[in-house]
Amino acid sequence: MQELIDLLQSLDTRALYAINHGMSNRIFDAIMPQITTTAFWMPIYVIGIVGLLTQGARTWHHGGVRLVTCAVVMMAGILVLDPVGHHLLKEVVGRPRPYLVLPDIHKLIGSGGGSFPSNHAMNNAFIAFILSAWFPRWRTLLWGVALLIMFTRLYCGVHYPSDILGGAVIGASVAFATVHVIGNRWPRCLNAQPPQS
Repeated sequence: MQELIDLLQSLDTRALYAINHGMSNRIFDAIMPQITTTAFWMPIYVIGIVGLLTQGARTWHHGGVRLVTCAVVMMAGILVLDPVGHHLLKEVVGRPRPYLVLPDIHKLIGSGGGSFPSNHAMNNAFIAFILSAWFPRWRTLLWGVALLIMFTRLYCGVHYPSDILGGAVIGASVAFATVHVIGNRWPRCLNAQPPQS
């Protein structure tokens, strides 16, 4: 069993080096630290949520309830997931960040707390799954953005690939369960026709 664990850890480290070292270049060094920050995406998140709430309120009786539900689900999910990741899962697992264990990692940004799971991966997988359920036509773009953010965490040297995978699985699983419950109990909030302006 220990041999399997050692093999997986070795593959995890090699994959990290392949991205953090193997793909290193000046352009990525300049843009990845910007893309990976919550501050970069926060205005987009805020505008999107305000837009959903506003349009949903305006068209409440013509399908707008689904937009309000989407916004509320996203906000509630992140308000629960983010602190659970930071103050429970990271503390219980206690995995150190890769730059603390591997001295030659290119660390491009600051970070705090444990390494597993990646909150960025968890939160963005949750958001991508939720938005894809409400707006399936945008699924490719939504998951493309989520995967880009996950990639930046590896490139910037603050997570192992398994941290990203674990966070994404947790976030997507919670989103799947949430969509399942809403679809069964309140289908109008998920499957109603898009609102008419």
